[in-house]
Order: sequence, then C-alpha cells, then structure tokens
Amino acid sequence: MIIHPTLKVSALIFGLLGLGMGTSAVSNATSLSVPARSLSEQIALIEPYTQIHIPEGATEPVGALIMFHGCGGLKNVQDGYAEAALEAGYGVVIVDSLSARRIGRFAAMSQVCTAMRLWGQERSADVFAAVQIAASDARIDGDQLTLVGWSHGGWTIIDALAASGRNQAPDSLLGEINPLAEQVRAAVLIYPYCGFPVGSDGSDLNSDIPVFAILAGNDMIAPHRDCRATLTRARDAGVSIEFDVWAGLTHAFDKPGPSADPRMEYDPDATQRAYTRVVGILDQVLMTPG
Repeated sequence: MIIHPTLKVSALIFGLLGLGMGTSAVSNATSLSVPARSLSEQIALIEPYTQIHIPEGATEPVGALIMFHGCGGLKNVQDGYAEAALEAGYGVVIVDSLSARRIGRFAAMSQVCTAMRLWGQERSADVFAAVQIAASDARIDGDQLTLVGWSHGGWTIIDALAASGRNQAPDSLLGEINPLAEQVRAAVLIYPYCGFPVGSDGSDLNSDIPVFAILAGNDMIAPHRDCRATLTRARDAGVSIEFDVWAGLTHAFDKPGPSADPRMEYDPDATQRAYTRVVGILDQVLMTPG
C-alpha cells in the first residue's frame, strides 16, 4: 500500500475555499493524503468486514445486492432491506467500511460525517473490491449484482460510477479497474449525499449502469436539490436515471427507533415502501431468482 504525503487536510480545505478555489482543486489537494492500494490490497482490507448472506434453500448462484452504509457505520437500517432481498431470493453482501479502517462510532460521527475523513472518492475503492468479493463467491452470480448506498454510501457509489465512467481508478486504487458494467446491473441511491465535496457532478457517470434514487423531501442533511441536479446532469449525459422525491420524509427515514437528531425521523410506512421499491428494482434489473 502506498501512502501519499500527509497534509493538514482540514486547514487546506478552508484555505482553498477562502481563496475561492473550486471543488476540483480541493479534491485534488486532499487526494494527496488518501491511502492508495492495489485491488488485491483493497479486497484484503474489507473482506474480513464483509458479510455475505444467501437465501435459504438456494441451489443455484443468485444475483446479489451489495450494501454500503452511511457515514455513521452499519446500523439496523440495512437489516430490513437485507431481509426483504433474501426473502425475494437475492443474495446480500454487506460491507462495513468503517470497521475495516478501525473507525469507531465517535470518529465516524465527528470525522466521517463532517467530511474531515474518508471522502466518497477514497471509499469508492470499496465498491470495486466488493464487486470482486461477491463475484468470487460460488453462491453468487457475479454478473448479476446491484449496488445500494445510503447517504455517504450513496456518495461513495456516485464517485465509483464516475471513476468507472472515466475508465480511471479512483485516487485510492492503484492500477487498472474493472469498469463495473460487466457485473453491476444497477445502482440504487437512498437519500444520497450529492453536495460538496462529492467528486462528480453526474455528467461522468458510467452510462452503462442505470441509477435509481429515493430522495427525501424534507432532508436537511443531504438536500434533495443537490441530487436532483446531479441526476439530471447524468440523465442529460445518457445515463438511465429514475428518481423520486418522497414528500414529507427526513434523512434516515428508514432507521427504526427514535432518533436523537431532530432532523431524522423514522417513518415505518415509508420504510416498507422503500423495501418494496428496492426489491422491485432487483426484479427489474437482475435475472429472476431460481
């Protein structure tokens, strides 16, 4: 693994912004502090923290849903979607990006969720690694994969699709990349973060991978207007895009239980609707199980 020279990233960001420099300049500068690994090293990093679940009774390889959690790490959000996908006959691959990097709950909330650490551009290497981990499991049909990401996980997928669309490895991955489209049939974004410092404006996404998104109408953490602009640019560039703004919902509307953050409120009906929507997308883009 190669480690680029360390910078005082937070001070540099504010300095560049103060000078009026744009997203690209900040992204390029912060990439100097990003660990760069080969694909095999990236696989070794996340594989011990990747769960693979297969539908009970499956006798043939199944298509699978690869999950990327939000900035706070794995939560009970993913459980319901996993159960719904398994019941529908699909495999589930859950990537714990934070545990793989020894990032605990406090560091997640104070550093990752504040964009001081682990930007989507860096974490996007996990997408390329997870696809290969899934494809190497004999129980999974490696050509029938769908990505899903929540919030920071959505940002991660956006930047992975952009790298794939440019046919370039992200800064955090060394060597040539698989363009993803040979194995990934779709990407699903659930209240994704699309504002600064996301590394793509949507125009460079891989046009061979359709994107579906669920945006929350009252989202104060990842405002839907940013993603609407990103997804509209992607559509204009030839990407198949389907997105809906679900009125009255907040960020993390699908996280069961009470929230200490007034900007996030659980909605059980909308959560069930989201489960149904994701399974419907799998039915649409993947081969029918069994």
